Amino acid sequence: MAAFAAARGSRLVLLGVVVAMAVAAFAPPAAARRPEPMGSDCSQPERCLPQNQLRYYELLRENILQRWRPPSSVAADSTCTLDLRQLPGGQVAAVQTVAPCDLDEAGRSSLLAAVWAAQPLPYEGYEQVFKRQLRLNLRAQEPDDAEDGKVKRWWRRLRER
Repeated sequence: MAAFAAARGSRLVLLGVVVAMAVAAFAPPAAARRPEPMGSDCSQPERCLPQNQLRYYELLRENILQRWRPPSSVAADSTCTLDLRQLPGGQVAAVQTVAPCDLDEAGRSSLLAAVWAAQPLPYEGYEQVFKRQLRLNLRAQEPDDAEDGKVKRWWRRLRER
């Protein structure tokens, strides 16, 4: 009986080797396989960096734009770039507008006030992508009040052309 079990075990091993060789023969070569996109496998933190960086910048924008009440002089879809310096923990150390910035003086000062009001900025969970100094592009959003704001700004933009 022992001889039968040994022969059966060797047949299974031989069968496993044959199957493995067949799979290897028909599988595409490693160079032809497509690499996984960045951020799809977050079991390795270094693969999540671009995804987390984009999410971090989006959170910064959301927090600032929630507190920004642009004056009526700001045209819809105006853009502005901020030079933001922050401390670990999300405290704002300094902020200024830099070119390109489509906002007038009142729009710039209201945007800067919104940044100061938004602190502490998001930090926890984003320590890996945190930067003490960064450039952030913001776009003025359409106001919710369509009667007073949206139409008024649309006409103003039309007249300015």
